Amino acid sequence: MLRSNAYGFLATLGSHGVAPHVRLVQHLAVTDDLVVWIGTSPRSRKVADIAANPDIQVIYAVEDRAAFAYLSVAATVSVVDDERERAAKWEDGLAAFFPAGPLGDDFVLLRLDPLRLELMDFTRRLHPDPFGLLPVVVERHAGVWTPTPPDRAP
Repeated sequence: MLRSNAYGFLATLGSHGVAPHVRLVQHLAVTDDLVVWIGTSPRSRKVADIAANPDIQVIYAVEDRAAFAYLSVAATVSVVDDERERAAKWEDGLAAFFPAGPLGDDFVLLRLDPLRLELMDFTRRLHPDPFGLLPVVVERHAGVWTPTPPDRAP
């Protein structure tokens, strides 16, 4: 779902720690181990929020409207300024936002290392009973993904 839907919503805790900031972003790459890469400016609110809350998880959510599905990724996040990584993840369409290109001083990457995935997909019948009221959840512990009961109020 991540690879076939390039846009999603990234939520960070606001730099004042009060309310979340949510914005539409395009992810540039998804690795086989589900690391999500997003390009941004080092002067963006995203980077400021991460700097103010370095130990906080972010949430990245994508929708597949045709499948009536969503995936929510809870992840740790780091800002990556490595020139090789920036060049490798660069897409030409980003030049409108970052005219100096992948090696310019206004382009960095966010690396989202997933800890928890929540998925609901009605076309693939990925939803526990009762029908559609809870997502399928897996969490990563020591590099291993394991099914986890979804959060639900008593």
